[in-house]
Amino acid sequence: MKYDLHAPLTLRNITLPGRVVRASTELFCAEPGGFVHPYEYEVYRELSDKGLGMILTAHTCVHPTGHANPYQNALWSDAHLEEAAQLAAIASAQGTPVVAQLGHGGRKAEGNNGGLPVFTADTMLPEDFRTVSQAFGAAAKRAKDAGFAGVELHGAHLYLLSQCFYPEINHRTDVWGGNAENRFRIIRESFEAVKHTCGDDFPVFLKINGDDRENTEDYHRDIVTVLNLCDTLGLDAAEISGYDSARRGIPPSPYFLDNIRRLKTETDLPLIAVGGIRSGDDMDALFDAGAAAVSMSRPFLQNPDVIRVIEAGGVSGCTGCCSCFRPLDTTKDPIIRCPYRTKGA
Repeated sequence: MKYDLHAPLTLRNITLPGRVVRASTELFCAEPGGFVHPYEYEVYRELSDKGLGMILTAHTCVHPTGHANPYQNALWSDAHLEEAAQLAAIASAQGTPVVAQLGHGGRKAEGNNGGLPVFTADTMLPEDFRTVSQAFGAAAKRAKDAGFAGVELHGAHLYLLSQCFYPEINHRTDVWGGNAENRFRIIRESFEAVKHTCGDDFPVFLKINGDDRENTEDYHRDIVTVLNLCDTLGLDAAEISGYDSARRGIPPSPYFLDNIRRLKTETDLPLIAVGGIRSGDDMDALFDAGAAAVSMSRPFLQNPDVIRVIEAGGVSGCTGCCSCFRPLDTTKDPIIRCPYRTKGA
Protein backbone atom coordinates (compact mmCIF):
# COMPACT_ATOMS: atom_id res chain seq x y z
CA MET A 1 0.00 0.00 0.00
CA LYS A 2 1.04 3.64 -0.55
CA TYR A 3 0.63 5.02 2.95
CA ASP A 4 2.50 4.45 6.20
CA LEU A 5 -0.09 3.23 8.70
CA HIS A 6 2.25 4.09 11.57
CA ALA A 7 2.83 7.72 10.63
CA PRO A 8 1.87 9.96 13.60
CA LEU A 9 -1.27 12.05 13.25
CA THR A 10 -1.36 15.33 15.17
CA LEU A 11 -4.85 16.62 15.85
CA ARG A 12 -5.92 19.59 17.95
CA ASN A 13 -5.29 18.16 21.43
CA ILE A 14 -3.74 14.75 20.79
CA THR A 15 -1.16 13.04 18.60
CA LEU A 16 -2.00 9.52 17.50
CA PRO A 17 0.96 7.16 16.90
CA GLY A 18 -0.66 5.75 13.76
CA ARG A 19 -3.45 6.14 11.22
CA VAL A 20 -5.53 3.03 11.98
CA VAL A 21 -8.22 3.27 14.66
CA ARG A 22 -10.04 0.41 16.30
CA ALA A 23 -13.63 1.61 15.93
CA SER A 24 -15.97 1.38 18.89
CA THR A 25 -17.17 -2.22 19.10
CA GLU A 26 -20.01 -3.06 21.42
CA LEU A 27 -19.27 -6.53 22.75
CA PHE A 28 -22.74 -7.16 24.24
CA CYS A 29 -21.33 -8.76 27.37
CA ALA A 30 -21.62 -6.21 30.20
CA GLU A 31 -22.73 -7.39 33.60
CA PRO A 32 -26.04 -6.08 35.05
CA GLY A 33 -25.81 -2.38 35.79
CA GLY A 34 -23.38 -1.77 32.93
CA PHE A 35 -20.32 -3.22 34.63
CA VAL A 36 -17.41 -4.62 32.61
CA HIS A 37 -17.28 -8.37 32.03
CA PRO A 38 -13.78 -9.92 32.48
CA TYR A 39 -13.79 -11.03 28.83
CA GLU A 40 -13.68 -7.39 27.77
CA TYR A 41 -10.41 -6.79 29.58
CA GLU A 42 -8.87 -9.59 27.52
CA VAL A 43 -10.11 -8.02 24.29
CA TYR A 44 -8.35 -4.74 25.11
CA ARG A 45 -5.22 -6.47 26.38
CA GLU A 46 -5.01 -8.24 23.03
CA LEU A 47 -5.41 -4.97 21.10
CA SER A 48 -2.89 -3.01 23.13
CA ASP A 49 0.17 -4.04 21.07
CA LYS A 50 -1.31 -4.24 17.58
CA GLY A 51 0.13 -1.03 16.16
CA LEU A 52 -3.06 0.98 16.48
CA GLY A 53 -3.18 4.75 16.41
CA MET A 54 -6.16 4.83 18.77
CA ILE A 55 -8.59 2.44 20.44
CA LEU A 56 -12.22 3.48 20.84
CA THR A 57 -14.05 1.61 23.57
CA ALA A 58 -17.41 -0.07 23.38
CA HIS A 59 -20.40 2.29 23.30
CA THR A 60 -20.75 3.34 26.94
CA CYS A 61 -23.99 4.74 28.38
CA VAL A 62 -23.93 8.10 30.18
CA HIS A 63 -27.31 7.98 31.96
CA PRO A 64 -29.68 5.23 33.18
CA THR A 65 -32.48 6.54 30.94
CA GLY A 66 -30.34 5.81 27.89
CA HIS A 67 -29.31 2.18 28.42
CA ALA A 68 -29.69 0.90 24.86
CA ASN A 69 -29.44 -2.82 25.62
CA PRO A 70 -29.01 -4.98 28.73
CA TYR A 71 -25.41 -5.84 27.77
CA GLN A 72 -24.10 -2.29 27.32
CA ASN A 73 -21.30 -0.81 29.43
CA ALA A 74 -22.06 2.26 31.53
CA LEU A 75 -20.22 5.22 33.04
CA TRP A 76 -23.13 7.03 34.67
CA SER A 77 -21.91 6.44 38.21
CA ASP A 78 -18.70 6.63 40.22
CA ALA A 79 -19.36 2.95 40.91
CA HIS A 80 -18.10 2.29 37.36
CA LEU A 81 -14.81 4.14 37.89
CA GLU A 82 -12.68 1.29 39.18
CA GLU A 83 -13.46 -1.00 36.26
CA ALA A 84 -13.12 1.85 33.76
CA ALA A 85 -9.65 2.61 35.14
CA GLN A 86 -8.65 -1.04 34.86
CA LEU A 87 -9.86 -1.18 31.26
CA ALA A 88 -8.04 2.04 30.33
CA ALA A 89 -4.80 0.83 31.92
CA ILE A 90 -4.92 -2.53 30.12
CA ALA A 91 -5.74 -1.06 26.72
CA SER A 92 -3.12 1.69 26.88
CA ALA A 93 -0.33 -0.46 28.38
CA GLN A 94 1.73 -0.27 25.17
CA GLY A 95 1.20 3.46 24.67
CA THR A 96 -1.87 3.43 22.42
CA PRO A 97 -4.31 6.27 23.24
CA VAL A 98 -7.63 4.85 24.44
CA VAL A 99 -10.75 6.97 24.01
CA ALA A 100 -14.10 6.22 25.64
CA GLN A 101 -17.11 6.34 23.34
CA LEU A 102 -20.06 7.86 25.20
CA GLY A 103 -23.70 7.74 24.19
CA HIS A 104 -27.37 7.80 25.15
CA GLY A 105 -29.81 5.37 23.56
CA GLY A 106 -32.81 7.69 23.29
CA ARG A 107 -35.73 5.69 21.94
CA LYS A 108 -33.48 2.62 21.64
CA ALA A 109 -33.59 2.47 25.45
CA GLU A 110 -37.25 1.50 25.45
CA GLY A 111 -37.53 -1.83 27.26
CA ASN A 112 -33.87 -1.67 28.30
CA ASN A 113 -33.72 1.11 30.89
CA GLY A 114 -35.66 -0.43 33.76
CA GLY A 115 -38.88 1.43 33.08
CA LEU A 116 -37.37 4.90 33.25
CA PRO A 117 -38.69 7.61 30.90
CA VAL A 118 -37.66 7.11 27.29
CA PHE A 119 -36.15 10.26 25.79
CA THR A 120 -37.00 11.07 22.18
CA ALA A 121 -36.24 14.16 20.15
CA ASP A 122 -39.90 15.20 20.05
CA THR A 123 -40.93 14.47 23.64
CA MET A 124 -37.95 15.74 25.64
CA LEU A 125 -38.52 18.72 27.89
CA PRO A 126 -35.90 21.50 28.16
CA GLU A 127 -34.75 20.03 31.47
CA ASP A 128 -34.29 16.64 29.76
CA PHE A 129 -31.85 18.19 27.29
CA ARG A 130 -29.94 19.65 30.22
CA THR A 131 -29.96 16.28 31.98
CA VAL A 132 -28.46 14.61 28.92
CA SER A 133 -25.74 17.18 28.26
CA GLN A 134 -24.75 17.23 31.93
CA ALA A 135 -24.64 13.42 31.92
CA PHE A 136 -22.20 13.51 29.01
CA GLY A 137 -20.06 15.99 30.91
CA ALA A 138 -20.10 13.91 34.10
CA ALA A 139 -19.32 10.65 32.26
CA ALA A 140 -16.46 12.34 30.40
CA LYS A 141 -14.98 13.52 33.71
CA ARG A 142 -15.13 9.94 34.99
CA ALA A 143 -13.45 8.78 31.79
CA LYS A 144 -10.69 11.35 32.26
CA ASP A 145 -10.26 10.40 35.92
CA ALA A 146 -10.07 6.73 34.89
CA GLY A 147 -7.17 7.44 32.56
CA PHE A 148 -8.79 7.62 29.14
CA ALA A 149 -7.04 9.88 26.63
CA GLY A 150 -10.30 11.47 25.46
CA VAL A 151 -13.93 10.76 24.63
CA GLU A 152 -15.99 10.29 21.51
CA LEU A 153 -19.61 11.45 21.48
CA HIS A 154 -21.80 8.91 19.67
CA GLY A 155 -23.91 11.05 17.38
CA ALA A 156 -24.51 8.32 14.78
CA HIS A 157 -26.58 5.18 14.20
CA LEU A 158 -29.87 6.68 15.45
CA TYR A 159 -28.96 6.83 19.13
CA LEU A 160 -30.28 9.93 20.90
CA LEU A 161 -27.82 12.52 19.60
CA SER A 162 -28.31 11.17 16.09
CA GLN A 163 -32.10 11.06 16.48
CA CYS A 164 -32.09 14.72 17.41
CA PHE A 165 -30.14 15.62 14.26
CA TYR A 166 -32.37 13.86 11.75
CA PRO A 167 -35.31 16.04 10.57
CA GLU A 168 -37.35 12.91 9.84
CA ILE A 169 -37.22 12.13 13.58
CA ASN A 170 -36.86 15.58 15.16
CA HIS A 171 -39.99 17.65 14.48
CA ARG A 172 -39.38 20.29 17.13
CA THR A 173 -39.94 23.98 16.43
CA ASP A 174 -37.97 25.36 19.38
CA VAL A 175 -34.21 25.88 19.83
CA TRP A 176 -33.58 22.13 19.55
CA GLY A 177 -35.33 21.72 16.20
CA GLY A 178 -35.73 23.16 12.74
CA ASN A 179 -32.47 24.09 11.04
CA ALA A 180 -29.24 22.09 11.17
CA GLU A 181 -27.65 24.17 13.93
CA ASN A 182 -30.71 23.80 16.17
CA ARG A 183 -30.93 20.05 15.60
CA PHE A 184 -27.20 19.87 16.38
CA ARG A 185 -27.70 21.84 19.62
CA ILE A 186 -27.87 18.81 21.94
CA ILE A 187 -24.53 17.58 20.53
CA ARG A 188 -23.04 21.03 20.95
CA GLU A 189 -24.31 21.31 24.51
CA SER A 190 -22.91 17.87 25.32
CA PHE A 191 -19.55 18.85 23.79
CA GLU A 192 -19.52 22.06 25.83
CA ALA A 193 -20.38 20.12 29.00
CA VAL A 194 -17.41 17.82 28.37
CA LYS A 195 -15.07 20.76 27.91
CA HIS A 196 -16.47 22.40 31.06
CA THR A 197 -15.81 19.34 33.22
CA CYS A 198 -12.58 18.15 31.59
CA GLY A 199 -10.86 21.30 30.34
CA ASP A 200 -10.36 22.85 26.92
CA ASP A 201 -7.35 20.67 26.16
CA PHE A 202 -9.18 17.36 26.70
CA PRO A 203 -9.57 15.58 23.32
CA VAL A 204 -13.13 15.15 22.07
CA PHE A 205 -14.21 13.28 18.94
CA LEU A 206 -17.65 12.91 17.35
CA LYS A 207 -19.07 9.94 15.49
CA ILE A 208 -21.77 11.11 13.10
CA ASN A 209 -23.58 9.81 10.04
CA GLY A 210 -22.38 11.41 6.83
CA ASP A 211 -25.66 10.59 5.08
CA ASP A 212 -29.34 9.99 5.66
CA ARG A 213 -31.44 7.12 4.34
CA GLU A 214 -31.36 8.36 0.74
CA ASN A 215 -28.09 10.31 0.94
CA THR A 216 -30.00 13.48 0.12
CA GLU A 217 -28.51 16.82 -0.83
CA ASP A 218 -30.36 18.53 2.04
CA TYR A 219 -28.68 16.27 4.57
CA HIS A 220 -25.31 16.76 2.92
CA ARG A 221 -25.62 20.53 3.28
CA ASP A 222 -26.61 20.06 6.94
CA ILE A 223 -23.66 17.81 7.74
CA VAL A 224 -21.21 20.23 6.09
CA THR A 225 -22.65 23.02 8.25
CA VAL A 226 -22.21 20.90 11.35
CA LEU A 227 -18.68 19.71 10.54
CA ASN A 228 -17.53 23.27 10.01
CA LEU A 229 -19.19 24.27 13.27
CA CYS A 230 -17.36 21.41 15.00
CA ASP A 231 -14.09 22.73 13.60
CA THR A 232 -14.86 26.17 15.03
CA LEU A 233 -15.82 24.71 18.41
CA GLY A 234 -12.53 22.81 18.73
CA LEU A 235 -13.43 19.19 18.01
CA ASP A 236 -10.37 17.02 17.36
CA ALA A 237 -11.89 14.97 14.52
CA ALA A 238 -15.16 13.50 13.30
CA GLU A 239 -15.57 9.80 12.55
CA ILE A 240 -17.87 9.60 9.53
CA SER A 241 -20.25 6.66 9.55
CA GLY A 242 -23.61 6.37 7.82
CA TYR A 243 -27.24 5.38 7.90
CA ASP A 244 -26.52 1.84 6.70
CA SER A 245 -23.42 1.16 8.78
CA ALA A 246 -23.36 -2.60 9.40
CA ARG A 247 -23.95 -4.28 6.07
CA ARG A 248 -23.80 -7.99 5.43
CA GLY A 249 -21.33 -9.54 3.06
CA ILE A 250 -17.88 -8.63 1.79
CA PRO A 251 -17.95 -5.00 0.63
CA PRO A 252 -16.61 -4.15 -2.84
CA SER A 253 -15.24 -0.87 -1.45
CA PRO A 254 -15.45 1.21 1.76
CA TYR A 255 -19.07 2.10 2.47
CA PHE A 256 -18.66 5.87 2.71
CA LEU A 257 -15.73 6.55 0.37
CA ASP A 258 -17.71 8.93 -1.85
CA ASN A 259 -18.99 10.86 1.16
CA ILE A 260 -15.48 11.24 2.59
CA ARG A 261 -14.16 12.44 -0.77
CA ARG A 262 -16.89 15.05 -1.11
CA LEU A 263 -16.89 16.20 2.51
CA LYS A 264 -13.15 16.85 2.46
CA THR A 265 -13.68 19.44 -0.27
CA GLU A 266 -16.01 21.36 2.05
CA THR A 267 -14.50 21.13 5.54
CA ASP A 268 -11.07 21.42 7.12
CA LEU A 269 -12.07 19.30 10.12
CA PRO A 270 -10.02 16.05 10.21
CA LEU A 271 -12.20 13.11 9.20
CA ILE A 272 -11.83 9.48 10.31
CA ALA A 273 -13.30 7.06 7.78
CA VAL A 274 -15.12 3.96 9.03
CA GLY A 275 -17.13 1.24 7.34
CA GLY A 276 -16.33 -1.65 5.00
CA ILE A 277 -12.54 -1.37 5.15
CA ARG A 278 -10.89 -4.72 4.45
CA SER A 279 -7.63 -4.13 2.55
CA GLY A 280 -4.68 -1.88 1.87
CA ASP A 281 -6.36 -0.73 -1.34
CA ASP A 282 -9.40 0.35 0.70
CA MET A 283 -7.19 2.33 3.04
CA ASP A 284 -5.25 3.92 0.18
CA ALA A 285 -8.51 4.99 -1.46
CA LEU A 286 -9.72 6.65 1.75
CA PHE A 287 -6.41 8.40 2.38
CA ASP A 288 -6.43 9.58 -1.24
CA ALA A 289 -9.94 10.93 -0.60
CA GLY A 290 -8.63 13.00 2.31
CA ALA A 291 -9.29 10.87 5.38
CA ALA A 292 -6.90 11.63 8.23
CA ALA A 293 -7.28 8.10 9.63
CA VAL A 294 -9.23 4.91 8.98
CA SER A 295 -11.30 3.02 11.51
CA MET A 296 -12.30 -0.66 11.62
CA SER A 297 -14.46 -2.71 13.98
CA ARG A 298 -15.46 -6.18 12.80
CA PRO A 299 -12.08 -7.01 11.18
CA PHE A 300 -10.45 -6.79 14.63
CA LEU A 301 -12.98 -9.26 16.03
CA GLN A 302 -12.10 -11.71 13.25
CA ASN A 303 -8.35 -11.19 13.62
CA PRO A 304 -6.80 -8.76 16.13
CA ASP A 305 -3.62 -8.77 13.97
CA VAL A 306 -5.46 -7.51 10.89
CA ILE A 307 -3.14 -4.49 10.52
CA ARG A 308 -0.18 -6.82 10.05
CA VAL A 309 -2.19 -8.91 7.59
CA ILE A 310 -3.01 -5.82 5.52
CA GLU A 311 0.56 -4.49 5.66
CA ALA A 312 1.74 -7.85 4.31
CA GLY A 313 -0.58 -7.45 1.33
CA GLY A 314 -3.43 -9.56 2.70
CA VAL A 315 -7.12 -8.90 3.17
CA SER A 316 -9.25 -9.06 6.29
CA GLY A 317 -10.99 -12.39 6.77
CA CYS A 318 -14.16 -10.68 8.00
CA THR A 319 -17.05 -11.87 5.81
CA GLY A 320 -19.63 -9.44 7.18
CA CYS A 321 -21.78 -12.27 8.51
CA CYS A 322 -23.01 -10.01 11.35
CA SER A 323 -23.04 -12.87 13.86
CA CYS A 324 -21.15 -10.54 16.21
CA PHE A 325 -24.27 -8.38 16.58
CA ARG A 326 -25.86 -10.45 19.32
CA PRO A 327 -25.50 -10.99 23.07
CA LEU A 328 -22.25 -12.80 23.80
CA ASP A 329 -22.46 -16.31 25.26
CA THR A 330 -20.08 -15.95 28.21
CA THR A 331 -20.63 -19.56 29.35
CA LYS A 332 -18.40 -20.94 26.60
CA ASP A 333 -14.73 -21.61 27.18
CA PRO A 334 -13.00 -19.96 25.46
CA ILE A 335 -15.37 -17.05 24.90
CA ILE A 336 -15.32 -16.22 21.19
CA ARG A 337 -16.98 -13.16 19.72
CA CYS A 338 -16.43 -14.05 16.04
CA PRO A 339 -17.10 -17.64 14.87
CA TYR A 340 -14.46 -17.24 12.15
CA ARG A 341 -11.83 -15.78 14.43
CA THR A 342 -8.14 -16.10 13.60
CA LYS A 343 -5.66 -15.43 16.37
CA GLY A 344 -2.37 -14.12 15.08
CA ALA A 345 -1.33 -12.91 11.67
